[in-house]
Amino acid sequence: MVRDSRVAPCLFLLALFISLLSMGLDASHPSQLDELFHNIDRQDLDPQQRIAIRALRNRIRDEQFQMATNFSTQSHQFVREFLLCASGVLDDQQFHKATGTPKNPQQQLRYELRQLHAEIIRLQRLTRLLNR
Repeated sequence: MVRDSRVAPCLFLLALFISLLSMGLDASHPSQLDELFHNIDRQDLDPQQRIAIRALRNRIRDEQFQMATNFSTQSHQFVREFLLCASGVLDDQQFHKATGTPKNPQQQLRYELRQLHAEIIRLQRLTRLLNR
């Protein structure tokens, strides 16, 4: 027969073991956001694209940790936000290779806007050089 004095510590250790096991199993499964980042990071990106994608990932992770109260329901929101921002950095082929889907019109416009911005900056530099 088991003594009552041993039951409580055994139950405590069992609960502790189960919670640690659960945490370990959760850590072994990468989130959808991490999978997307790794798919993008494996591609042949230029240095500016790589810096922009990593900064984007870090910013979204910071937001996730700040809003950790309802993490599972907001995870989809963060993935959607990451995809929208990443679509401005990646061209159509890179985006399709990373996500398996083509860009939607909003994502395509985000990329075109970024390209226009880069072209405006290039033209401003050229204008400054010509005015000297």
